[in-house]
Amino acid sequence: MSFFDYPGEPPATPDTARLLADATDQEWAVVLKHTRYHRFGPGDTVVEAGANEQSLYLVLEGELEVLAPHGRRGLRRIASVAAGSVIGELSFFDGAARSARVRAVTQSLLAELSPADFELLAAASPALARRLLFDLGRILAQRLRTVQQASNIAGAS
Repeated sequence: MSFFDYPGEPPATPDTARLLADATDQEWAVVLKHTRYHRFGPGDTVVEAGANEQSLYLVLEGELEVLAPHGRRGLRRIASVAAGSVIGELSFFDGAARSARVRAVTQSLLAELSPADFELLAAASPALARRLLFDLGRILAQRLRTVQQASNIAGAS
């Protein structure tokens, strides 16, 4: 298999935003060994729009809401993120400031993977790191398509 071959088909589950849905417990142990855990209570801010930090967050427990600026001072809920998915993928890839505020809706446990931690993971398990990157790309593509479809619907009204 070459680097550009996708490692298997996307998971056949309704929640297509799940990261590494087909990973074994041992593979998850390898990934999580390179992370730091953070707990958040309902209403706690997980990431703030405009923050300059690049870590990726794996949502292990709980539900989060993604809030985008709306109007002069308001925020509008644009998405929910459940356990098994990720947040922070844009900044993880491009190094730019956070694009939205993310807040915990329920008690939540997240695992933070910094770019430096990812490099250590890639050195320890290159195939697993490659799968993680492809899954992040798939999740980004799905989120982009969702935004495009919503934009097309709004434009057609």
